[in-house]
Amino acid sequence: MTPINSKIKHVVVVMFENRSFDHMLGFLYNDSYKNKNIDIKNINVSPLGHPFEGLTGNETNPDGKGGSVKVFPIDKNDKYAYYMPKMDPGEGFMNTNYQLFGASIPPFPQKIGPNQGFLLDFEGKIANKYYGDPPKKEKKTSTSSENTTTKKTYDKYYDHSKDYKNDDYKKWYKEELPPISGIKIVPKLQGTEPKDIMGMYTPELLPILSNLAKGYAVCDQYYCSVPSETLPNRAFMHLATSQGHLYDEIKRYNAPSIFKNLTNYGHTWGIFGYEAKTEPYTFTFCEDISSDTLVTDPNSKPEYILPKGCQSGKYVEFEAALKNGTLPDYTFLEPSWGSYGNSQHPNYDVSAGEDYMLKIYNAIRESDYWEDTLLIINYDEHGGCYDHVIPPTGATQPSPTTVNEPTGFKFDRFGVRVPCVLISPWIEAGTVYRTKGDVPLDHTSILKTIETLFNLPPLTARDAAASDMLDVLTLETARTDNPLEGIKPPVTNPTVQIENHASQILRAQAAALTDKRNSETGTQHTTPEFKTDEEAHAYIDQD
Repeated sequence: MTPINSKIKHVVVVMFENRSFDHMLGFLYNDSYKNKNIDIKNINVSPLGHPFEGLTGNETNPDGKGGSVKVFPIDKNDKYAYYMPKMDPGEGFMNTNYQLFGASIPPFPQKIGPNQGFLLDFEGKIANKYYGDPPKKEKKTSTSSENTTTKKTYDKYYDHSKDYKNDDYKKWYKEELPPISGIKIVPKLQGTEPKDIMGMYTPELLPILSNLAKGYAVCDQYYCSVPSETLPNRAFMHLATSQGHLYDEIKRYNAPSIFKNLTNYGHTWGIFGYEAKTEPYTFTFCEDISSDTLVTDPNSKPEYILPKGCQSGKYVEFEAALKNGTLPDYTFLEPSWGSYGNSQHPNYDVSAGEDYMLKIYNAIRESDYWEDTLLIINYDEHGGCYDHVIPPTGATQPSPTTVNEPTGFKFDRFGVRVPCVLISPWIEAGTVYRTKGDVPLDHTSILKTIETLFNLPPLTARDAAASDMLDVLTLETARTDNPLEGIKPPVTNPTVQIENHASQILRAQAAALTDKRNSETGTQHTTPEFKTDEEAHAYIDQD
């Protein structure tokens, strides 16, 4: 048997934004939406005979009128097909709890079915009601691991008795959403309806993601690490902890990162943003990268000298590394964060992300690194999009003291299922990959894969307990076929226009840069309030 470290010498990860597994891949192995007479025995089974935890097409969620809405395939002829669900659903810890349990905090109502609150939560968001997230209180600096939201803040904004008694959804969303200084947050598209949250993409609509999932391996039991929003989950992707934080109030983290771990043990890493002129957000997000490589001159801009063989730059520099033979051992790729980018954050253009996936896949496949690289496509969190699988409990705390003080959450429950696709010529087509151990797959499973491959110690107890994914490489001979041969990415309706606004991640990146510059220079600058992506980009890209 060929040793794993002879098969794989490089790992490349690209993490997209805010989509659930069912929303993107639930119909992957179920064509019944096209043919109502299909044999039920052929539903949700791969060509290898692997069972697949996909949609049957009969899943429902109750609405606010006493009825229910069934999941449905998104219509490829719909003008907004690649902008579903037409606005940004609720994605924080409280929203996720509503979606999964029917209340924001425990004890959860006993009469509410599991995963039955997605549509009602989306109804509240559309109606612009206060839908569960606490107000975000920004800190001037973010190097401390202390949480910035207090128990008093929660008590001020919640009548908890409503949550306890709300076993029929009738008392949800009775308070107005607090004003946000006139700043637009992902404006909704015309004609947005509550039922849109039950719209699911089909393989025909997502030919790149779907054919990669079918042509290599799809993980149908892979969960985000935190039942909440983006930045805590990205923290788990890089650090195996969010240091007790559940929300996006912290824009940089000072826990040890996988990148520093690789450096400490003689391995190389690369972080590539899509188009930013300055360093990618992840470079700023993980404080131990820049603090270790900073060279200061009082008469000039701070400079960074990366460890030998490590790289940080734009996507085109990743392609250059593939061509000139300098690909790092581990590479993390970011999408374009803006509202006209390719991150696939709702309600941005999903087809742009399809194009980015194909570009990455082709670049690796056409390089000399193809046979010894494991490419992983995943998503940071579900973003409020529907999924029918109950997230598992029993997650290992990063440390015994890791707890979110305002809520009491101990990070012992996984988040909602998200897509994860494993791509390598050593993987058999039609593989539905599940861990062989007792611990479910989450973002830290990727960390464990990197640690196992390169003989690194774990970062926290969470990745120490995780299972690696290297046993997906079952073939003894590398494949030469191409599942994406002749397949082109979809094209969206060019008449659709997203109202100009400053996207969430660009605002977070800007705040992180402000914090980093303040810590480097001893200044106390504040981040402006951006109204457009252009304003945010200009701030981020300044010298």
